[in-house]
Amino acid sequence: MLRTMLSHHARPLGVLLATASFTVAAVTACPATPARAQAPAASSPQAQQAPQPAAHRFPSEYLGTTDLSHLAVPGVDKQGKQQPPFGGISGLERLTDTDGPDNSAEYLALSDDSAENGPSRAYRLSIPTDPHGAEPTIAGTVILRDSDGQPYAPRAVDPESVRILPNGTVAWTSEGWAKDSNFRSPAVIVSEASGRELSRLKVPAYHAPNPEGTVGVRHNKANEGLAVVSEDVVMTANEGALAQDGPMNTEEQGMRVRLTQYSVSTGEPVAEYALEVGALYPGAKDRGISEIIAGDDGSFYVIERGYVAGEGNRGEIYRLTLDGATDVLGTPALTGAEVPVRKELVFDFSELPDHPDNIEALAWAPRLSDGRAQLLVMSDDNFSDKQRTLLHRIALG
Repeated sequence: MLRTMLSHHARPLGVLLATASFTVAAVTACPATPARAQAPAASSPQAQQAPQPAAHRFPSEYLGTTDLSHLAVPGVDKQGKQQPPFGGISGLERLTDTDGPDNSAEYLALSDDSAENGPSRAYRLSIPTDPHGAEPTIAGTVILRDSDGQPYAPRAVDPESVRILPNGTVAWTSEGWAKDSNFRSPAVIVSEASGRELSRLKVPAYHAPNPEGTVGVRHNKANEGLAVVSEDVVMTANEGALAQDGPMNTEEQGMRVRLTQYSVSTGEPVAEYALEVGALYPGAKDRGISEIIAGDDGSFYVIERGYVAGEGNRGEIYRLTLDGATDVLGTPALTGAEVPVRKELVFDFSELPDHPDNIEALAWAPRLSDGRAQLLVMSDDNFSDKQRTLLHRIALG
């Protein structure tokens, strides 16, 4: 069972957590632009170091990478069966501030398992704040359940991103299904801390796929990202363009995806914006948005990533600002005349010696000892022996 969440700051990291045996600890909001300072050199065996990437307009620094592929869920369930495997991490959200002798914080890591390798679920991870500290561990598992309290049936949901809401409930996205005539619209689901579904937000009708493939989300290209905008508003980020908004990107041209804001209290969409995604990397078959997270200054951060055969994954982190962008809510098809959100490169993983794997999750760690914000980036191994679950750390400021 996930611990009961009591309150949440208006920005992305303000979470209060408590149980009968757990002291309430406030999580401090921490992204933005603190004064730049030199991070300490890595010394732990699990931290992979690399030359620093070239300077960008928004200061960032690579702190290291930890391979979590070997982690296993401890124990067995009530029926004596081994716990489901660890993997498929597509969403990450911090639950607590640092605690304990190893100065760790607890996180909720959402698996995108559609109940095919065990029940749809999230893991509770304990991750040290120090990039060179102890190794992360798994503290437990939370099973996602429907409104009747039953684990979701296979392919009923496709979990992608997770955030804690101000009232302590859990919001997460399900990407839906847009092939094999088994069409399901993308969903934004609000659940109890225990994992049971409470409600769903009302996704605009023009996001729903049709059998002809001319309207709505494309298969596996729907709401991959979720951010908490304010006390009552969340925002999703689609991985790819809606069918009616134009073709997917090519090596010659990019595409525009939608960022959709919802009121949690009413369930209704309240705003929507277009985000320009770059052209395909040379040799890549895809490139899209896999996550979004809010900063504490009205900005947002997204992962843009793709896969290049024979090379591996590529990806960047961008900072977004909505000022001046056209609100396209209610516009069934984009024309290209809309003003998109502003986009600024923060970090390019291609400048590291090894590819980052399939990066899909973002969370804010507690600030570093030098005052800079620390962004955690996790990869989805797709439950494949050929891929890895990696935890990357990026300092901002």
